[in-house]
Amino acid sequence: MLSTDYDRLRTTAATEVDGELAAIADPFERRARATEIRNQANSELALLKPERDQLLAAAALADGRVSKELADACSMAYSYAQKVADHHNGAHLPKGRRWNGTASLEQARANNPAHAQPDIHDQAVQVARRYETARARRDAAFAHMGPAHEAVRTAGGRVHATTPPAPDFTAIRDQAAAELRNEFADLDLPPEELLARTVEAVEQAEDEMSLLLPERDQALASLACYTTARAVYEAAGISRQGMKRVLERALGVPRGVALPPRREQPAAARAAGIDYNPDAAEQLPQIAAAYEAASARRHAAIALRTAAMRTLHAEPYGWPQTRLAEVIGRDVAAVNRALNAAA
Repeated sequence: MLSTDYDRLRTTAATEVDGELAAIADPFERRARATEIRNQANSELALLKPERDQLLAAAALADGRVSKELADACSMAYSYAQKVADHHNGAHLPKGRRWNGTASLEQARANNPAHAQPDIHDQAVQVARRYETARARRDAAFAHMGPAHEAVRTAGGRVHATTPPAPDFTAIRDQAAAELRNEFADLDLPPEELLARTVEAVEQAEDEMSLLLPERDQALASLACYTTARAVYEAAGISRQGMKRVLERALGVPRGVALPPRREQPAAARAAGIDYNPDAAEQLPQIAAAYEAASARRHAAIALRTAAMRTLHAEPYGWPQTRLAEVIGRDVAAVNRALNAAA
């Protein structure tokens, strides 16, 4: 009988796959080859399994029973080998009759003449060896597919990272705007002082935004260019198109020109002087939340500033646009736009 040292057989088959795949340096090719080996092995298994089971059933007929030795020789659990033999050898018998019973064995043998072949046990072992070889190749290839896929994703110098969770930006914006409006609702000031306070609020929010924006964009660029994280713009509260604008600025790509392909972005980021930030995934949601809160305060303050300008522009104050422009630090055109929009 052929060798039934299945542990050695599987180890040899797996080692061959490991060696073949390890020799492929390109991660795209390695992933493709691992997938090909896995698919080929699955096809072989689909063809070999019914043949193996039929031969085991025939060998069991020759012995008159399923022995532990036969199950081991075909690399099957004894209970599973029994099920296989029962399925094949009892298919032509009345329901409830055991194929290896005294009255049924000859009838079962008559339905499967392969049992009489003198080398039936070797045939069963030969197919079982091919089956186990294919299974070992499939499992070894599958074990490479995850790392190979990760290598594809990290090709060009990317670091594995999960996409950071997005804060509840709607709630953050609503709360920041409400807090600023409540702050001004509690003030009892003359219109000119109220205008000055709204100007301060707008400038303070804009100062915060100007400080936070570079930090946010640096964290975004680091995650987008150096890591495997996907859709990082969601954690920043911006759109996909907004993310493209961030990368255009960071990489020095003219607006409207295509960004470098993903696998070239790590090199492009290094050339553009973008540093890799290992804490970007943790920092981005915090920075983005602070930025969006400042932006919401700015919008709310602008609305209050516009309301104060309308009051001072109307009677009995009658402030001209030039005076309003001087107070808010904008040009007259900006004042006119605000007053017209409010009207």
